[in-house]
Parts: sequence; C-alpha cells; structure tokens
Amino acid sequence: MDSQKRKKDMLDFNCHLKDNKTYFSPFSLYQLALFLYDILVFVIVLYLVFLNGNIFLTKEMLSVFFLAMPALIFFPAYGLYSYHTIFRAKDHIIRILKAFTWSLVSLSVIYFLYNWPYLFSGNSLYEGILILLAAFLIAILGRFIADYLAHLVIAIGVAFIFVGMLGLLIGKHPPIFVGNIHRTMIALMTAMIIVAVGRYFIVQTVFTKWLRRYFRRQTIIVGVNNFSKKIIKYIIDNHAPFWVYGLITIDNNEKHAETEGDQDFLGKEVKGDINKLPKILKENSINEIIITDKSIARKDLITLLDFLVSTRRVAWFPPELLPIIPMKLQIDNFSGIPMIRMCLQRNPVFFEKIKRLTDIVLSSMLILLLSPLLALVAIAIKLDSKGPIFYLAEAVGKDGKRFKMFKFRSMYVDGDPNIHKQFVTKFIKGEIDKEKEKVLKITDDPRVTKVGRIIRRLSIDELPQLFNVFKGDMSLVGPRPCLPYEYELYKDWHRKRNSVVPGITGLWQIAGRSEVDFEEMILLDLYYIYNRNLLMDLAILFETIFVVLQMEGAY
Repeated sequence: MDSQKRKKDMLDFNCHLKDNKTYFSPFSLYQLALFLYDILVFVIVLYLVFLNGNIFLTKEMLSVFFLAMPALIFFPAYGLYSYHTIFRAKDHIIRILKAFTWSLVSLSVIYFLYNWPYLFSGNSLYEGILILLAAFLIAILGRFIADYLAHLVIAIGVAFIFVGMLGLLIGKHPPIFVGNIHRTMIALMTAMIIVAVGRYFIVQTVFTKWLRRYFRRQTIIVGVNNFSKKIIKYIIDNHAPFWVYGLITIDNNEKHAETEGDQDFLGKEVKGDINKLPKILKENSINEIIITDKSIARKDLITLLDFLVSTRRVAWFPPELLPIIPMKLQIDNFSGIPMIRMCLQRNPVFFEKIKRLTDIVLSSMLILLLSPLLALVAIAIKLDSKGPIFYLAEAVGKDGKRFKMFKFRSMYVDGDPNIHKQFVTKFIKGEIDKEKEKVLKITDDPRVTKVGRIIRRLSIDELPQLFNVFKGDMSLVGPRPCLPYEYELYKDWHRKRNSVVPGITGLWQIAGRSEVDFEEMILLDLYYIYNRNLLMDLAILFETIFVVLQMEGAY
C-alpha cells in the first residue's frame, strides 16, 4: 500500500513539473565583488611594480594587465567564487594557495616560451628532444597525478594563449616582466598576500557577519530524518551561507523523524509532501535543494534530479543514493559534508556551440593525423576476410534520432547477430550475475576475425566514428550510442542518456568499461549529462588515452 501511495505521489509530482518555470541563477554580487577585488589587486600591484606610475607606457600596461589572467585562472577551478567552499577561513586560504601554485606553473611555461629561442639557439635537434621528453614526462606523471592532469593541460594552454594574445597586441618584443623574473615573483607574491588578507576580511567579516542575511542562498531539504537535522545543525553551527526554508517529505504519510519520535528540526518546518515542491520553488527564490531521503526509489530520484537540474537549480544528495558515483569518481561536498552535486552549466547554449566547434576542429585534425593508420587498418581488414571495410550500424542518438554509425568491420559477414542481441537483453534486464562474471561483455566471440581481435583490443575499430563526429551525429565525449533493439528495452529513466549527442568516449569508458552493470552505466552517463562542462570533457579525453593504451575492458 505504501509503495502504491508513493507512486501516486510521484505521478502527481510529475504533473506539477510542467507548470514550473526555469530558474536562472545570476552571477551574484557576492561573486562579482570577489572577482573585481582579485583583478584590481593584481593589476594595481603589477602596475606599480613594473611601471612606477607611468601611464603613458601603453604596450607595457597591456602586458601587465594580461599577466593577471594566468595569475587568477585557477581561482574558479578551486571554488574561490563558490558559496560552498570558502566560508571557512582555513579552507579558503588552502584553496588560494593551490590555485596560486598552478598559476605559477602557467607563468613558468610563459617564461619558457619567451626564452625558447635563446635556450637552444635554433638547434632543432635539442628542441625535438625536449618536446619528446616533456611529452613522455606528462604521459608518465599523468597516471600518478590523474586528478590534476586537466589542471596541467589548462596551465600550459593558458600560457600559449597568453603569449599569442600579447604577440598580437605588442608585437614580437617580449613584455616588460619577462626581463626581470625576480621582480615578477615579488609582485605576484605581494599581490597574493593582499588578495588573501583582503578576501579574509570580505568573506569572513563583511559577507559572513555584517551582510550575511543578504548573501545567503535559500535551500530546501527533501526528506525528514536525522540526516536532515544534521545538515541544518551544521549550517547553523558553521555559519554557512545558507538559509533552510523548510523540509519536504516524499509522501504525506512519512514520519517526521527516524528515531524516538524526534520532531525538532531546529525551528525549521515541514512544508508538506513532494507535490508541493514545484509550487514552493516557483514562489520562492530557492537556489539549491538537498535530498536526504535515502529510501527514495532510483526512478523517482532520477525524475526529481532531472526536474531540478533542468530548471537550473543545484541538487545535492548523499553518496549512498547512487553508490557507483563515489566508487568511480571524486565527489563534491556541501559546505564540508561529502555529497554528490548535480547542476548544469550557466550557459548551455554557449557550451553546446563551443563543444560543437571543438568537435569539428579536433575530429578533422585527428582524421588527417590518423589517415595513414586508417588506411593500413582498411588494407588489413580487406586481406583478412571477405566483406566491406566498414560496418554501418543503425544507432540511436540524441532524442531517439537514428543515424548510421561507422565502425571498422571486426566480424565475419555471416556472423550471427543474435549472440549480441541475447547478451545485451540479459545485460539490460540485469540477468547477468556481476559476482560470477568479472567482465560484463562478450569475450572470445567466435564472430570476430583475427584482425578484428587486434583492432578491438586497441579500440581502433571505433576510429571511423570521427566521421560521425565531423558530421554532427556524434561528439567526441558523451554517452555511447545504443542500437535500436537496446533502446526498445530501456525504461523511461534510462532514455534520459539519449537527451544529449552521443560520444565516442565518455565517463563510463574511463570509470567502468565492462566492469559495471547496465544501471550503473546509465547512472555514470546521467552524472555526466547533469554536470558536463568543457573541463570535464577535456579530462575524459585525456583519461581515455591511458585507458586505451592499457587496453582496459577491451575485448
């Protein structure tokens, strides 16, 4: 009876979703004030150190102004403009030091680029050796500093962008700060100390004490239990920049506490059941929602998350609700409490355009670069067995749209397609024992040719999908496309993975690949969809290289 009531409540909740408008979280005054302060401090300090108040040195002023870019580029990456991460003074200072450390890496690359011609005097042999050594070093260290690999790539990328921009603005001559590294370091260290001290005062005194009521983010808790009470108490005790509007139950028969009839939630009221949530969000400026009810069904959780994220709100929930996420990924935290966060980027249209442009540029470059390899594989396939070079599979892409997906043919032309269909059906229905089968994929497939086994182990059979990426049917990063008979077996919440353009590689490929069951794969894909951004795409692409080289999960 309780399960039927819960289903009815969730159905009623779904009906209310259509009336709820999208909430757009603005770039707040809190973030704007910190950003302007950081920029001004760096520009003013660098200006005074290098230009001595001379306002007529136009080109030098430009170079000094742009030097603040690599110095501050890692501040957003370390949450230094986030409500959740800097309200505690110790965490705030540690994050500043980490961001500044990576900024120094970027500045070191800038100095190296400007001094490159003088280091080798045009000797291309030494230059080539150095490039190879640097590439191998990054590749080797990448396995030990995987969490920071994306930061390393960004640091190098920012350095190249910086040098290129200054080259266009001031010409070939090196900027004023290149000639005196000691003065540059003194200026940057001075600016960083002033930034740290000033930020401490702004965040800990101005925003946390004097203006706290104006800069808190309003939140609501879905779930009425001891964990809810723990979060409320934590926010109050630590002066976290949040205001809990109230609590919501999953259904109106739910008890208001887990133990001993405790109904004291530190003055916070239970506002009703899940049906009232859309109306509450519509009538109040609630930015973030915390889900604490661990008994919520997975399907209902996905429905709730989809609604919250699609309306531009941030959803938080404990790792126990989706255990595959903390097992495979590094999770976030809500003001110090380990939790999983789901949220979309601020400008999805801009992100999609940048992502498409990146796909076109990278796919065309890779096609040209790998064309000799593609030709050799094509010849090997033709010599190994009868049949076409390419296999054109009908695949399901974004919003259920079908397209022809290119692959190198790795099977005999008379292979029985039912082998894969039967396996996939069992896989999707969860009929494969994960404890007995270490690899959730067909191994020793008799349909695979000799060349096919090699190209599958090296994932080379997927390379023709670069043409799909160039055409726009696929992306470099995204959930893997499925076949029509797989799509027909999907439940409604499974099909949410088809809400974005499918990719050649994705979070599942680097985090699980043949070692997670079907629903865990779906959850990893949904995590990517809800949290995707360019930095995540970049990290997935680089991690894919190591997964392919190690032949993890490839059969």
